[in-house]
Amino acid sequence: MPELLYKELTGAIIGAYYDVYNLTSRTYPEYIYENAILEELRRGGYSTAQQDEYRIFYKERLVGVQRLDLFVVQEVVVENKAVDALTLLHNAQARSYLKTVDKQVGLLFNFGGQQPEFERIYLPPEITQAKSEASPSNPAGPSPDWLYPDLTYTIVGGLYEVHNVLGPGFIHRIYANACYHEIRLRGLAARPAKRMQVMYKDTPVGSIAFGHFTVEGKAMVFPTAIWKTRDIHLNGLKDWMRANDIRLGLLANFNALHLDIVFIRA
Repeated sequence: MPELLYKELTGAIIGAYYDVYNLTSRTYPEYIYENAILEELRRGGYSTAQQDEYRIFYKERLVGVQRLDLFVVQEVVVENKAVDALTLLHNAQARSYLKTVDKQVGLLFNFGGQQPEFERIYLPPEITQAKSEASPSNPAGPSPDWLYPDLTYTIVGGLYEVHNVLGPGFIHRIYANACYHEIRLRGLAARPAKRMQVMYKDTPVGSIAFGHFTVEGKAMVFPTAIWKTRDIHLNGLKDWMRANDIRLGLLANFNALHLDIVFIRA
């Protein structure tokens, strides 16, 4: 049975989780619990890597690095949260970390709830490198309501492809780099930008780091990885699009089970 893989090791890690949970307050930031469980594992004689970086490739292109909370004896990935309750998105993120290191077993711990909560995650070896099933298929065809229907359809298809290959759970710049690479693979001209000017009453007042890119001089793509797409101030994106004489924008949030795309007209 899948749940029996590394049974003794995962049992020891779960025991360390309960020790830390029972001996700490629920008010600490996540890294405090991570350091505490690391201490428990090391006292138990388990070699554990903390916050190691791993290179992420998308279709043979290096698109960034990913950090794992804890990686125990190079076999079990441990992801720690300090939230009210675990969600499907947390589970999906942990699965992405398993794909990162091509491993089968992970443990997702929550230190923020009023009761101990954890999930054991298993990925069969045949799917650790497979595409995610989180996103739906690309739309059947261009919508006549879209601005630049054919161009938009190609861009949307590229965004879905990135989400299906990588899945949720990675940081913003990984998705931005992967999307840029995918759009170029589809034969479209793309111009990347690492910063965005903030406009105030049509006047630039400073710039912020925000990886995005322009496609064919007609559309601007804003890949993100945030909890809620609505947290993005769309008027700020519209101002930046107008400053670049761009009429169409696509805000794509990859930090979700299903890709969330918002179409923006400036």
